[in-house]
Amino acid sequence: MKIEQLRARRTQLLREADGLRQDGAFPTDEARTQFAAKLTEVEGIDAQIRTLESGNQPATAPVPTPADLAAAREAAVIEERARVAGVADLCRRHGMDDKFAQAQIAVGASIEATRVAVLEQLATRSDSTAIDHRHTIMTSGDDARDKWLRGVGNWLLQRSGMAAAVAKAEGTTPDKLDPGEFRGLSLLDLGRQALERHGVNTRGMDRMTLAGQAMAYRSNYQTASDFAVALENVMHKVLRAGYIIQADTWSRWCGVASVSDFRAHSWYRTGSLTQLDDLTDHGEFKSKAIPDAEKATHAASTKGNIIAVTRQVIVNDDIGFVMRLTEALGRAGKLTIERAVYALLSENSGLGPTQADTEPLFHTNRKNVNATGSAITMAGLDADATVMAIQTDPNGQDILDLRPSVLLVARGLEGTARAINEAEYDPDTTGKLQKPNIVKGMFSDVVGTGRLTGNRRYLFADPAQHPVFLVSFLEGQREPVLETQDGWRVDGVEMKGRLDFGVDVVDYRGAVTNAGQ
Repeated sequence: MKIEQLRARRTQLLREADGLRQDGAFPTDEARTQFAAKLTEVEGIDAQIRTLESGNQPATAPVPTPADLAAAREAAVIEERARVAGVADLCRRHGMDDKFAQAQIAVGASIEATRVAVLEQLATRSDSTAIDHRHTIMTSGDDARDKWLRGVGNWLLQRSGMAAAVAKAEGTTPDKLDPGEFRGLSLLDLGRQALERHGVNTRGMDRMTLAGQAMAYRSNYQTASDFAVALENVMHKVLRAGYIIQADTWSRWCGVASVSDFRAHSWYRTGSLTQLDDLTDHGEFKSKAIPDAEKATHAASTKGNIIAVTRQVIVNDDIGFVMRLTEALGRAGKLTIERAVYALLSENSGLGPTQADTEPLFHTNRKNVNATGSAITMAGLDADATVMAIQTDPNGQDILDLRPSVLLVARGLEGTARAINEAEYDPDTTGKLQKPNIVKGMFSDVVGTGRLTGNRRYLFADPAQHPVFLVSFLEGQREPVLETQDGWRVDGVEMKGRLDFGVDVVDYRGAVTNAGQ
């Protein structure tokens, strides 16, 4: 065989061997074995090429036995494992990331070749740090910037007193928000650092100029000021913490939906198929007409406010005031939904919003009112549940047999409601033989709120299955969003907190009300 043919075969084998690996690893043991066999054949071809190039005719090579091939394959596998482990260890010891290590493994680089690549990478990193006559300019990439932003953010949280709130919202503890070397620095100190990290000479700058430069400086047209980014990161965490920590009750009895835009979206309530039909005399299945459906609509709108971080705030070091205001904005986001839901429920003296037929949500025509007013008792709640159970589907062909899951009452009635829901025996059988409480555990949740007054109570089915009130969020974003822009109305940066949501009634069958006594 000619040298050209041998080399062509060698190239083909190497390509086939390389194709057996995925991301530098073997997907199966069979692939590893085939890889070793191809490398063994390549070594044999290399020996033949060296012999032909030296001008000597090769002696008749002995035919390898199966044992020889197996031993060669095992040796190749051991060698490959050692290479992979050595490359990974070398990269780890020199601070290279996993992506770099996997790239070296994938191209089949030896440990020596990897060492050269590591040294080149380290040299590149070293070149990105320069020194001028006054200070060190640290531009060592995203890692250093991220560490700076994280440390500054933790210090701002500690200084403003918001570390505990943010830690609670994130499911951690305040001690995990360690500011490290940034502890004790003022806002102006941090602004000066942000500028000097990018080579800006701050010597001789007055305080107002320094504050303005820190908030406005960009290393390029696409990158925001590091100082402004640090502030925005912290304010977003505080905004989110304020929203999460603020308690609500609407989420316990309202359904939740997502909308893609601000238009009105349809919500269909279909009729029941009632039952499956018998086959025809010929053994065929019958077609089933799709029952009529009712349509409701739901939509989202935008609520929000703007907080300004001015140069005066930076100079006066008023970070605590800004963060308390941001937390209040987050709490307001949660409370805005709460207020909107109860405002809708409280319309028409607690009978809910007026519907298309000009009657309120709760009306005897809809059969979702227990006209026999009663106190919160075993018998009264059982009667309420019976009213819900006999509701029919939109085409009136089937009984829905819905079961109450949530009891909503004024805060003053919550204790009585919980006692009834949890009691083993009927609490009203004073001086009589005890009888079992037939409504024990009827409700998975009892909600008491100060936003309701009087004795009226509401029973809701599981809102995940049969929602009555629906809270819709734009693109499923259930938390407020913080957006930043350079101030036009103020001398600084404006932070806009917004929340896109809407509250609508989409059905009446999953709820019953009782005026109480």
